Amino acid sequence: MQVRTVFYFLIALSVFVIQPADAQFSLGINTGVNRLKLSGDPARGVGHFQPDPGFSTALRADYRISDAIAISLQPGFSQLRSRYQIMNDSGTSLVDSTLLRLNSFSLPMQVVAWSQNGRFFVTAGMQFDYILSLKGETVVSTLSDQYEVRDIYLSAQFGAGFIVPLGKPYLSFELRYSQGILDLTNPLIHQDSFLPRTKITNIGLIVGIQLPLGKYSEQYPVKKESQ
Repeated sequence: MQVRTVFYFLIALSVFVIQPADAQFSLGINTGVNRLKLSGDPARGVGHFQPDPGFSTALRADYRISDAIAISLQPGFSQLRSRYQIMNDSGTSLVDSTLLRLNSFSLPMQVVAWSQNGRFFVTAGMQFDYILSLKGETVVSTLSDQYEVRDIYLSAQFGAGFIVPLGKPYLSFELRYSQGILDLTNPLIHQDSFLPRTKITNIGLIVGIQLPLGKYSEQYPVKKESQ
């Protein structure tokens, strides 16, 4: 799986490298906040998972194919957070048991469809995550602080957003939804795991700044609404 992922990445990267010098590129950076939800089988034990806000940051390279379509690569780092909560001794309220943090190197590969005026866009694609760690900070001793999860994780992504021109550069704002396709844990450890057949669902708000290169700004300007 790891070799296949690297192979796909090299193919996608070559699309950018082999293009002529006046190709319609934009380069930039993204940062954002996200909300993790662990979906699937109920967690083993007496509690449940509660989403926490996390964050992400990434570089971004877009290649504009036409007025309507662009291809986007966004390699970066993300941290997803959640907490496992259990009932207190009296059984009257939930208390935090373990704070979970999932760190990963992420590579979203998206197709971007632009509106006619160049201000709005929708996205669809896949995200490959190389999971660096999943650790728990124990508050009340219920879960362990180390978990066996797969190295490579795959998600489908959908999003929508708009841009704000700042002269030649522009700001982008995007609401993005990710749905995990694979189980977070490996099949052989489902039986004894606190994360049995668990998939990641993630909603993020992404803010970025991009700088068009070549003839991008001339060929794909933001069109003002007619009076």
